[in-house]
This record gives sequence, structure tokens and C-alpha cells, in this order.
Amino acid sequence: MQQGRGFRPEIQGLRGLAVALVVVYHLWPAVLPGGYVGVDVFFVISGYLITGLLAQMALRDGRVSLIEFYSRRVRRLLPAATLVLLVALLGTLLFISKARWEEIGNQIVASALYVENWRLAAVAVSYLEADTLPSPVQHYWSLSIEEQFYIVWPLVMIGVTWLSRRRDLPLRACLIGALSLIFAASLIASVVLTATDPAQAYFVSHTRLWELALGGLLVLTEHRFRLGVFARRFLAILGMAGILAAAVLFSATTPFPGASALLPTLATALIILAGEVEVGRFRGLDSWPLRFVGDRSYSIYLWHWPLITIFLAQGYSLTLASGFGLIAMTLVLSDLSYRYVEQRYRQARTAVWWKPLGYGTAAVLTCVVASGSLLLFLKTERIDTALIGTPSYPGPAALVSGAAVPDGVDLLPPLARLRRDVPVVYATKCHQEESSEPKRCSLGDPTGAKTIVLVGDSHAAQWVPALDKVAKNRNFKLVTFTKSACPFSRVAIMADGKPNVLCAQWQDNVLAEILKLKPYLIVTSQSNYGSVPQDQMIEGLRSLWSRLTEAGSQIVAIRNTPYMKFDPGDCLSATPTKCVTRLSDVERSNVLVLAAEGQKNVRAIDMVDTICGPQLCPAVVGNIIVWRDNHHLTATYSLALAPYLAAKAGL
Repeated sequence: MQQGRGFRPEIQGLRGLAVALVVVYHLWPAVLPGGYVGVDVFFVISGYLITGLLAQMALRDGRVSLIEFYSRRVRRLLPAATLVLLVALLGTLLFISKARWEEIGNQIVASALYVENWRLAAVAVSYLEADTLPSPVQHYWSLSIEEQFYIVWPLVMIGVTWLSRRRDLPLRACLIGALSLIFAASLIASVVLTATDPAQAYFVSHTRLWELALGGLLVLTEHRFRLGVFARRFLAILGMAGILAAAVLFSATTPFPGASALLPTLATALIILAGEVEVGRFRGLDSWPLRFVGDRSYSIYLWHWPLITIFLAQGYSLTLASGFGLIAMTLVLSDLSYRYVEQRYRQARTAVWWKPLGYGTAAVLTCVVASGSLLLFLKTERIDTALIGTPSYPGPAALVSGAAVPDGVDLLPPLARLRRDVPVVYATKCHQEESSEPKRCSLGDPTGAKTIVLVGDSHAAQWVPALDKVAKNRNFKLVTFTKSACPFSRVAIMADGKPNVLCAQWQDNVLAEILKLKPYLIVTSQSNYGSVPQDQMIEGLRSLWSRLTEAGSQIVAIRNTPYMKFDPGDCLSATPTKCVTRLSDVERSNVLVLAAEGQKNVRAIDMVDTICGPQLCPAVVGNIIVWRDNHHLTATYSLALAPYLAAKAGL
């Protein structure tokens, strides 16, 4: 760690470059498809500065003061972060569809507690949340990782400092050793998890800690380097080229973080190591525009994303003009936030150690209480399924028999509950996502003499409410076997470019379970799988069906439901009269119909006439919302379809 270097203008300029990459990427991803690496630049800078601060304490005083460290972090980070969270909550209530309030409320709580990265990791691997639109606070995932590092690393340094004194070992060498272990373990985890589970790897902490550790190792070892002017210029140019190359050449398809993240992070380390350099008349990162943006980089990062998401939630598109308008708004808000919030609290001095920590705790609790109150309010909104079929909520009867639809009636389900209006198999955890071992839900009449089985992917699971109602009315048992993105067909399904082995195992295991049950009737349906040739899918379906019909079961295959060209929650909140898709434009797979042709004891049925009109597929039918997302029925509308499904299936 070099002493006496004081303020590092090139680091401020590097911050300015990093946040510029992120903002441009979020506005125009086609321009900088790898601009997300700006976050990784920030990680290295943070690791460098924070480790330098802590190491200076340890080397100077022989100890690390947690109170002093956390007091400084609270004054530096929490005021602006809390302000933006509260504004994002207000913006959500004013400008974003109620269908998204619950998830945004959860993410604001997670952001206030600095665990947003783990929330997003859970959402990223949850099929139920796969279509969830970005929230105004999604960008807090990177701040969460940094805060988690700020919690763990000081404690590690305290332990290392104690050990070095007890064993009479050089402190700096011990710190380097500890950080090296963290760096190596985290990098290995990052490479492995990026290859096996990229959706989760992007957000979880242990795949990113090595980037902060890299900055820490640099500050602890940079005193060993004696670089001349030419070498420093070369490193600065090489580092800048590395960051820009990653920003231009990387894309959403690049495996990340993993080994790919070594390019922007090592490039950042080279620039920091080079220090403040000039190349001819070019002052490099120590230029006024970059330093200006760098000073405000934290506020810019906080403000830009809520502005973008709220703008997009209004149905607008990001053009060149609108993008520059959002940049202007971001700079104005960031400058005000920097001068009147960041600097005011950062430079505040107090002799009472508990005040910053107390104020910080109050700030976090304010966000948690505000968002928690919203979540509690949303849970009071109920879905009254007893209203289905009443004159106010005729549902599919409006299409099938021309039932009158009164105006001025609140929609069912309420928009605030739309995303959670899912079949009971999700809440009971018997709709599977990862495991290959069959999980069943037992519904209908548990004492029924005959058994119906529902099997398939999430497009089969959407029929659970309707079949459950039919089974109860007819005194049948209903047993369900459903798994996300896994059809009940003996075909290879790809996941992240590799065969989905768990799906193949699940198909065989479920077949064995159904044969044991010897059901009277088996109902199945599935989504479109464009990556599987139609003839292979048909052959795969018939392969399983023949085993079941030979055992005495009858099969009803429900033709796949349409895919809408809009998000129902956002559309109904913004322009409800335009929430329709032309039936002729909607892709509807007929593979189940083709597979059923000529097969003994197999029938295919089509429910589209109870979902769409002759020409249009609306978001609302008979005052009941049809879709919870752009391709799954709401549980409420599925329940309303029970008598029509029973009639078509011959139940």
C-alpha cells in the first residue's frame, strides 16, 4: 500500500467511465452490449479503496475500528441510497402497474437490507418469476454485494490482525494470504457456477467477491512495483483498451461473470497501478468531464435506473432523444443528491459514535416499514372466486353464450394480486422446477372411486383450478405431476444449450408413478418447444401415451393456449382498451392435436373458443382477467373454465 498518494484523480475518472458504461448499456444495449462490465470496474475500485482504508488502520494502530469504519460507510452510502429507495417506492405507487407492486415492495425491502442480489438470484432461477419485469431498484444488487463485503472483510481483517500478533507474523503478508484465499475460492466458484447455473451466478455474492479481493490485493502489493513513466503509460493504455474491449465485444450471451470477468477487472487493476498519467496532451482519466461524473458516480448509478424503469412502464420506448432526456434528468438529480445529500452527511462530524449508526439503522427501518406496509396492504386484497359466474363476472360465458358484461365493475382478480393468481400446486411446492423426483398434489375428492391425473409443464399446471373443480363436482380424485419447462414427452429438452437431464429423468419417473396409479383418465398439455422438431415431439408424445393407454387409461390432450403480445398487468394499468391480440397473429401449437390423430383412447380438445373471440384474444373476458402473464392463464379464469373443460373432456 503506497503512502501519501492522497486523492487519486484517475480513480475518480475511472468511476466516471464505469458509470457511463452502465448508463449507456441500460439505455442503448446495442451500442455497448457489454457495458454491464462497468459494475465490475466499480467492484475492483471498491476493493482497492476499502482494503486500503482498513489496512491503514491495522498497520498504523494494530487494530481495525469497526465503529469508525461503519460510521464512515453509513455517512457515505445510506443517505443517498435511502432517498432513492423512498422515491422509487413513491414512483412505483404513482406510475407503475399495481400488478408489479408486490414484487417491487419485496425488492425495496431486500435493497434496504442489502440482500437484493440474493432476491434477484432467487427470482432468476424461479420459473414463476421468469417474466417479471425489472424493478426500479434492481440495480441495488451490486450495492448489496459491496455491503456484504464491507461486513465480512473487516471481520476477517480483525481475525488476521489478531493471528499475526499471536503468531508474531508480518501483518501485511497475513492479509495478502487471507485475501488470496478469498480471491482463489471465489474465482473458482464463479467459473464453475457460471458454467452450471449462469442465472444465479450473475447475482450471488460468492461469484463476485474475487473482484473486490483483486482490488484489495492490488493495494496491499502495489508498493512492490517501481514503474517508470513509459511503463505506467503502457499499463494505462492497455487497461483502458481492456475495459473498452469488454464493453464492446461482450454481450448478454457472454458467460458472465466467470473467467470472462477477468478482462475488465484485470484491466481496471492495470489502470489503478499505472496511477495518474498523461499521454502527450491527453490527460487520460484525469479530465474534467470524467472527474465531474466520477464525483457523482454513486448518485448517478442510484438515480438512472429508477428513471429508466418508470419511463418504460409508461409504454414509451428508448429513442435517441428520450435517452438523452433521461441522461439529463439523471445528471440533474445526481448533482442535487451529491451536493445536498452525499456531501452534507459525508462531511458531517460528530463526537458521538452512535449517531451515524443510529441514523443509518433508522434509514433502513424507514424503507423496510414503508415497503412492508405496502405489502401488508396488498395482502388484504382478496380474490373472491365465489363471484365467478355471477351477473357481474360472467367470465367465459361472455364468449360462449353472449352473456351481458356490466361496466364499472372491479376486475377479478385485483391487479395487485395478478402475478400471484397461480394454481395451488405452486404454493404447496408440488409443481417442480429443479428436481427429477416426482412430486404429486392430491386434489379433488380424496375419497373418490376414480382417479384423474394431470401431467405436463406449466401450461398443464394452469388447468389445475379447472380440473380440481371438476373432480370435486364428479367425486374424482385428482393427482397432478407438473414440472416447469418439461413436457410429458419422450424428447430431449435443452436448457442453457445442454440437454435437460433432470427433465428426461422426471419423464420416466412420472410414467412409472402414473402406471402404479392406474388412473381412469389422464389430462395433459404443454407449451411450445420450437427447438424440438415437430415429428420428434409427436413421436415422443405417442411413445408415452401408448404405455398408458395399454394399461387401460384414457388420455385427453388440451391444445396449447395462445401467447399474448403484451404484459397484461402493465397493459391493463396503462391502456386497458388496447390489451388485445389478434388471434391470427398468435402462435398456437397443434402438436398435441396431430399426435392424438389415429391414437386409440386419446382425444385432443381445444379450449381457445372459451379464451378468445373469433378474431381477438383480450386480456379480460367477462370482467375476469384471462392472463397472469403473456402465456399463462390466471387461476381465477382457469376456475371459470371448469364447466367448459368438463363438457369438452366428457367428464
